[in-house]
Amino acid sequence: MELRIILADDHPIVLIGARAVIESSGVGRVVAEASGTTELLQVLGDHACDVLVTDFAMPGGEQADGIAMLSLIRRRYPALPIVMLSMASNIGILRLVHSIGVLGLIDKSSSLREIPDAILAAKRGQPYICRGITSRLNDFGESDSIAFAGKQPTPKELEVMRLLGTGLTVTEIAAKLNRSVTTISRQKGDAMRKLGVTNEAEFFAFLRSHGLSE
Repeated sequence: MELRIILADDHPIVLIGARAVIESSGVGRVVAEASGTTELLQVLGDHACDVLVTDFAMPGGEQADGIAMLSLIRRRYPALPIVMLSMASNIGILRLVHSIGVLGLIDKSSSLREIPDAILAAKRGQPYICRGITSRLNDFGESDSIAFAGKQPTPKELEVMRLLGTGLTVTEIAAKLNRSVTTISRQKGDAMRKLGVTNEAEFFAFLRSHGLSE
């Protein structure tokens, strides 16, 4: 059966290239495209698809942050296989999206030719990490998942962790995510407990050691 694929990226040249690779491979057909988060959410509501192939971060709406966008899509479409296209070099971000449920990770800076293989793997419910990202993970010296001391943080807690790692304060994160300072503080505290860390120094050391600090 021909797979129905939705493709999203804010760079026209990537859309053209990815569509050409997908359709020439015979893996399926692109039923819709989007170039921003708001448009992508609309397209997902309007078109049935078997696999979503999307950029990590695109302009538009409250979900312009990649983690927020992917978390929302995962909540709305929990069974939808997702392949992510990204130029992100931060290993921590790659781990985060993998923990949210993104099955395929493709590095746009290397080659789009692995997209068909990633689509097929994702449709089967199997993870696919392109060679470029696999090489970086190996260089980093760890596997492609974050090891937690206890229960794994939720996607919202992971999002707060990532933003704290960029140097933003709790107040700045609250404004960016349109949540209260109390909520962000609670999510930070919950994440720390799940990580098994007891103070700020241990928390930020964890972020640095797992590639979540810039």
